[in-house]
Amino acid sequence: MADATNASQTAGLDFTRSDERIGELLRRMHELADLGALGALAAWDQNTALPDGAGEVRGQQLATLQGVLHDRATDPRLGALLDGLAEPVASATFSDADRGLVREAKRTYDHATKLPRELVEEMARVEAGAFEAWRRAKEQNDFASFAPWLTKVVALQREVADRYGYKELRYDALLDLYEPGMTASRLDTLFAGVRDVSVALLRRIQSEGASVDDTCLKGEFPRDKQVALSDTVLRAMGYDFNRGGIAISPHPFTTSFGSPFDVRVTVRPDEHFVQAALMAAIHEGGHAVYEQGSAPALARTLLAGGASLGAHESQSRLWENAIGRSQAFWQAHYGLVQQAFPEQMGSVDVTTFWRALNKVQPSLIRVEADEVTYNLHIIIRFELEKGLVDGSISVEELPRLWNAKYREYLGIEPATDAEGVMQDIHWTSGFGYFPTYTLGNLYGAQIYTTLRRDFPDFDARLASGDTAFVLNWLRERMYASGATYQANELMTRVTGEAPDPKYFGAYLNAKFAEVYGLKPQA
Repeated sequence: MADATNASQTAGLDFTRSDERIGELLRRMHELADLGALGALAAWDQNTALPDGAGEVRGQQLATLQGVLHDRATDPRLGALLDGLAEPVASATFSDADRGLVREAKRTYDHATKLPRELVEEMARVEAGAFEAWRRAKEQNDFASFAPWLTKVVALQREVADRYGYKELRYDALLDLYEPGMTASRLDTLFAGVRDVSVALLRRIQSEGASVDDTCLKGEFPRDKQVALSDTVLRAMGYDFNRGGIAISPHPFTTSFGSPFDVRVTVRPDEHFVQAALMAAIHEGGHAVYEQGSAPALARTLLAGGASLGAHESQSRLWENAIGRSQAFWQAHYGLVQQAFPEQMGSVDVTTFWRALNKVQPSLIRVEADEVTYNLHIIIRFELEKGLVDGSISVEELPRLWNAKYREYLGIEPATDAEGVMQDIHWTSGFGYFPTYTLGNLYGAQIYTTLRRDFPDFDARLASGDTAFVLNWLRERMYASGATYQANELMTRVTGEAPDPKYFGAYLNAKFAEVYGLKPQA
């Protein structure tokens, strides 16, 4: 039964093309999607191959493209079309895909019409300039040179939030862009529980856990061999290179130029730490197989891809952590690591490697953090973002506050701003994204629990080298529908119940009790 296609999960994932109004809406959405894909291609190039002197002109190009997109997205005819479809689309004669398309198109239209074209173009110019300033400042450990650009980003984000409107906090307007319906007050409640679970488990590990040796992950690992290994592991998890590709960038990311047909990933190899690129590849691969799994009928529309950023992060974290850091996965695939680095890993057994990947130790770099402490990195960023957006924190204060929060939450402090406040690229383009990483951990743990319930032989199948059963289940239950359903409804369809953070705590405690041999809790 677990391997059979669940038809109820994938029904209704095509549009009622015989309806003229849906047909017109599709034509307009296809044009917007195509223009957006060209913008994504320009951004991909900026991250992977753009000459150092071309940053300014790329900013102008992106600004022009965003202006054209904005004109198309705010066309009054589109607004009238959406208004005319609002009631009819609720009837049974329309499909779930129709309803999802109208909902997402209306949401996008309402956002777009609240921003003048001049503001949209200025945001594109500032984002491109901020990226270039961040890249140089990070290399030179020079936050002062990045601060003026970040100040511009903050000012623009405040204006955007005010134009969108909000009920409680200005930050809610930005958060809603990535996780519809979520609020900062709701996150405060969720994150308090996550913080408590994480801190309590960290203390258990530090007080009674056996030591974990991760020296096998450190040494000399040539960049080209790391990229080749990342390529091989991506193929093992089902990433389709006929519709994708891999490159190197300053910060790992996944981007789509038209899901499910062109979805690419990047990694950032560290020649002295093999885990960085390897786990980034699996993380970004989780995003990518989600995008590649969208029903082809949804292509070139707002429904192709993830339901929300939290839903998207649930897949990157599910593949990276629940699967990619599991002993069962590496029982089947550790030979790939040994083949890539025979001198470094030839004498290291799979259990040592698996435990090394799961070593818990407070660290400075978010993308390299272990599962127990990872969410503390997110909570720090969330608290700082709220302050920047509401004006209670200035850009100039960020390095000091960042360091103070790392002392408070993790007991460590960055020696430089490059490994501290400037380690992430995300603030060059705005705020509200970071919380979705922790939401993804919560969603991912619940999905993982459901997977294990549906497949009692989960570990045995994974240890045999089979990942297709996981990918096929996810495609049928979740990926195919793209953004047809919003996150809460999607989670109910996938797991049988609304999102519940209890699964994350149970998952985390069970996993690390095994890794560290912890005593059973009373």
